[in-house]
This record gives sequence, structure tokens and C-alpha cells, in this order.
Amino acid sequence: MTAFSSPTDADLAEAGRLAEARLLGDLVDTLLAEGFLDDQDVDWPASDTLPDALAWPRGVQCLRWWTARETGEAVLIPLRGAILPPHRHVATAGVFAASYRDDGTLATWWRLAPAELLELVVKHCLNDAQRQQPGVANVRRLLLTTLWQTRQSIAEAAPLDMPQRHTAAASLRTLERRAALRDRPFHPLAKAKEGLDEEGHRHYAAEFAQTIRMRWLAMRRDCLTAGSGAAPGALEPTDMLLNVAERSKLEEEMERRGLDPHRYMALPVHPWQFEHGLPRHLAAMLEAGEGVALTTAVGDYTATSSLRSLSPLDESRFHLKLPMAVFSLGAARYLPAVKLINGERGQTLLEQAKARDPELQARLYLCDERRWWSYLPQGSGLFDDPPRHLGALAREYPAALLDDPSVRLVPMAALGVSSVQMASAGEHPFDPLRQLRGWSDTEAAAIALFGDVCDTFFDIALRLYRLGLMPEIHGQNAVLVCRDGRFDGLLLRDHDSVRLHRPWLDRHGIDDPRYHIRPGYSNSLYNETSEDLLFYLQTLGVQVNLMAIVESLTRHHAHLGLAEARLWQEMRARLEARIAALPFDDEQRRTLHAVLFEAPRWPLKCVLRPLFEQQGVPGSMPSGKSSLPNPFHILELHRQERDVTCVVDAEPV
Repeated sequence: MTAFSSPTDADLAEAGRLAEARLLGDLVDTLLAEGFLDDQDVDWPASDTLPDALAWPRGVQCLRWWTARETGEAVLIPLRGAILPPHRHVATAGVFAASYRDDGTLATWWRLAPAELLELVVKHCLNDAQRQQPGVANVRRLLLTTLWQTRQSIAEAAPLDMPQRHTAAASLRTLERRAALRDRPFHPLAKAKEGLDEEGHRHYAAEFAQTIRMRWLAMRRDCLTAGSGAAPGALEPTDMLLNVAERSKLEEEMERRGLDPHRYMALPVHPWQFEHGLPRHLAAMLEAGEGVALTTAVGDYTATSSLRSLSPLDESRFHLKLPMAVFSLGAARYLPAVKLINGERGQTLLEQAKARDPELQARLYLCDERRWWSYLPQGSGLFDDPPRHLGALAREYPAALLDDPSVRLVPMAALGVSSVQMASAGEHPFDPLRQLRGWSDTEAAAIALFGDVCDTFFDIALRLYRLGLMPEIHGQNAVLVCRDGRFDGLLLRDHDSVRLHRPWLDRHGIDDPRYHIRPGYSNSLYNETSEDLLFYLQTLGVQVNLMAIVESLTRHHAHLGLAEARLWQEMRARLEARIAALPFDDEQRRTLHAVLFEAPRWPLKCVLRPLFEQQGVPGSMPSGKSSLPNPFHILELHRQERDVTCVVDAEPV
């Protein structure tokens, strides 16, 4: 277990400043992207009308939002030219409330905290009916939770130094911690893990590198349903997750308490869920003896960036995914049987796709997610609430990767965190890869490495798209396979949201997975058109995953003057090259060019408006759809106007 060293008052003060700057930046960018200010009274005052105290860096423009023009009240927001969206907040420069005199000169100004900016948004950008929605109070609470948890992460996160000699499993563990520092990029409230107090957050969030010792229930077998990899006679959780001595301790307790192994099976439970979730949600199950809490705690793990997914400290190929009654991204982190069933069916879909493309056979790797167990007593339905709080997935990583000393596994989310953003992040993962290739720290090297990432990512994603499917390819689920410093393929995990377009599946002889869809709920798994399917490449693949890498590289290489426009140029070139090289038919290729390069606008996956509108707590992140200008059109404007500079923040945020 990593020793905890209490931060000083100065550490906490600096962490608080950085946390506010980071939250403010993501909040402003989201407000702009989702159009909160589109119908507001805004203008762009000339820089010479601002006082010297607000003399922002060259290239920064001021957006003035008049919250009450008649009384001279406004909000001043410093923005820089960007690609997606076309303007982004300069986080180090803050956001200011201001008052103007009758003659139009600036009288007073003061820096706004994130919560104060949010209140102005609620007051001026929502109508009376919207302000009464329960989601508004939820957003206020999430913002406060985000602030203190981000501050704690910055102040107390364990160092991320990578040892000179390390295994694929060790590199994965360290980079998962790195990914957790940024969490879901660009979602202003992603960091909030509601339900965890300071001690719980410190112990169970990945960035603190704490050891998590597993708790266990003896579960009546007739109350469990299981995946195809957990059929009778197959390996059970204790076989995969524990060594001989640990198994013996559990077996001894079960024997001592008269729990017949033919009738009961030992099931792992996250210790937080064991202490908090089970008593609150499954007290009746415990009282009925369907599950018996065991006192033996065995099996040491550490959290990953997804919180409820755990990595074994003994470097076993079996990781654990367990439910937690914690709320993150506006959704409960439980683990219902229906998600596990759909995950198994999504895996089958990906395996069938692999069989139809030799390159996918060679370069696409899949975690095996067929070994799972879920509490589903007789009479319960797949969509009932209490059972979803108890289950376990033993996710198996490919032995061919973990056993290869030349392999390193790099979650793409880890590439979206720079040491400038988070002081504890250490070197950028590109740095050792660049050194392995014998390259100097130059702009050309950074661009070339980013281009190689794009090549691998687009090649795999577009090959799957051609066959009629698209995994959930944000940075947390997509893991780059590096062999001897070269990107050799992509490892996918968490298969319960593999989207599809049936006509293209049928064309290639790939079976409909027959996903279970909750009646009355929106369905994003089946997509009517190929453009609908491409939405997930544009949003999760580019706007969340690759754009976070662009952001981190421009910050990390600010000393080189690396502009984000240059990385977007590289992204476009690699994307066009993959579309040209892959065996698309003419209609598919026309669609790709029309949607990606010719359309004036791109889709946007909204996250803040749906949170305001949220009525209950669904099992997945609330989201909506909007649009913003095509980033490649904005890129062309940058190319034509060489005098427009994409400035990057020089200070840590």
C-alpha cells in the first residue's frame, strides 16, 4: 500500500487553484460548445478597452456576455482561437464579472469561482421550468464534489514514475492511474464520484495507488445467473482471482460455517460496496440467506481509471469489474446482468468481425468478458433495480500480450494527460516511446508519434465501421498495443456498447447480437443509417479521445511552439489516407468524405444540458446531441489565415 503523506497548507492552496482553473476551463468550453450563450447578449470588446490588469496574452480575445446590459452587468471570458470548438477558454486567465459605467467604461471587475459562473448560467440561460428540474440541484452538487475531489487528487496523487524495467501489466497499472487524473476529458463534472467521502476517495480512486483487498459473499448458486464462460464445471471466481493460500482461507471459513460448496459459491464484492452498498440496497437478500457475508478478506487489487474496474497486484491476466453504489458521470456505477449479457454479445460481434478481415485478425485484440456472475433471484427481471448492485466480471486480458516482454499497453486516455495539467503526471507517455526510437524532443517527433497513433486508431475503427459496427472507442476503452516502441494494434475492453448498422452486418454475414434493450428507453446500439454509426467515431473517437491527446501534446510541448492546428492537420492527413487505403466501396467512401470533410457541421455529444434535464438516475451517462462547425473547415481557415495563432496556456492548469 502506498503511504499517504499529508499535504501542506501551501500544497492544498495550490491544488485548489489548479482544480478551479481546470473546472472553469472545461465548464466554459462546454457552455460554448453546447450553445448556452447562443441566444444571449454577447459581443467582443476591443482589447484596448480592457484595463492593464486584464491584459491577457497575445492572441486572446474577450467574449463579453451581458447579463444585464441595462445596468451595465457583464461577464468577461478570455478565449483563444481553436479547432474544436472554434474558441476555447484560456483557463489561466479566469472568468470575471464586471460592471460598466453609463459612458461604457469598465468600473469594477472580480474573478468568478466556478459555482458563481454556474449560478449565472442557471439564472440567465435556463427558463423558469428548467430551473425547477431536479437536475439543476444535481449539477450544483456535482460541481462542488468535482472541485474537492480534483483538489484532493492534485494534492495527494501518488507519483507516476515508470521503472526502467517493467512488465506490460505494470505499465498498464501505472498508465491507468495517469488516465484517472483527467478522467473523461472535456466533461466538466466527470471527476465527481458521489458517495465517496475524503477517506473513501483517497482509498478507492486510482490516482492514490492504494491496495484494495477484496471482500466476499457466499452466494446461493440458485440465485445467480452466469456468462457462457462461467458455465457449471468452468473456473469459478476463486480459481481465477486467488492463489492457493487465499482460496484455502475462504474455503476454511465456508466449511466452518456449514456453507456447502455445492450450494454456495464465493463471489467477490468491492469493499466499499460490501460496507455501504449491500446494506442499503440488498439487506433483504442478506436477511434471506441468499448471500452470506464472509469475514475473510483476500485478493489484492488497485483501482483503474474507471473506479469499479480493478487491476490485480499479482499481475494476473484476470481483472475485476464490480458494481459500486457510487454515482459518476450522472449515472450509478452498478453492474446489471443485462449489461453483462450485452457485453458478451458485443464480444461475439467483434470476434465475427475479426474473422472477416485479416488485418483485424492480426492487430485487433479483445479482452474476454464471458466469465461473469450476477445476482438474479427467481422472479427478478433483467431491468430490476436491487439485483444490479451485486455481480462480478472476471475480465481476461490476452496472455499473448501480458506474457510478451516487448509489449506495453497504453490506455489512450493516458495520452490525454500532460504534466502541465497535473503536476503528478510525470513524463508524457510519448517521451519513452520517442527515446526508444532514438528521436530528439522536437515538434516533428511529437507530430510523427501522434500520426502513428492516428494511423493505428483509424485503421482499426474504420475496418470495423466498414463491416457495420463501432465499439465505444473513447480513451478509457481503447488501449494501444506497443511492441518495441511501435504501435502494433488496439486492445478493446468493455464490449456492452458495440454499436451496429444491420444492413452492413448482413452484407458481411455477421449475426445480429440481439441486444437486450430496456423498453421505453432510447436505443443507441442499433443505428438506422451508416451516418448514425459514424457519429460515434466523430464524437467518442475524435472529440473525446484524439482531441484530448491533441490538448495534452500542445501543453506538453509548449516549449516547442507546437500548435494544435498542426496536429489536426496530421489527423486529417492520416484519416484521409486510411479511407483511401481500406477496401470501402464507392458509396461508403463518398459517405465518409461527405460526413467527415464536406459537411459544414459535425455532431456534438452533449453532456451538461442532459444533466440539467435529468429526472432520475439511469444506468448510463446522460447525453444528448447537438452540432458545431466541422473542425476540418475551421482548420482550413487557420491555414488560410496564417496570422491567427492557436495559443496554449503556459501556466499549469
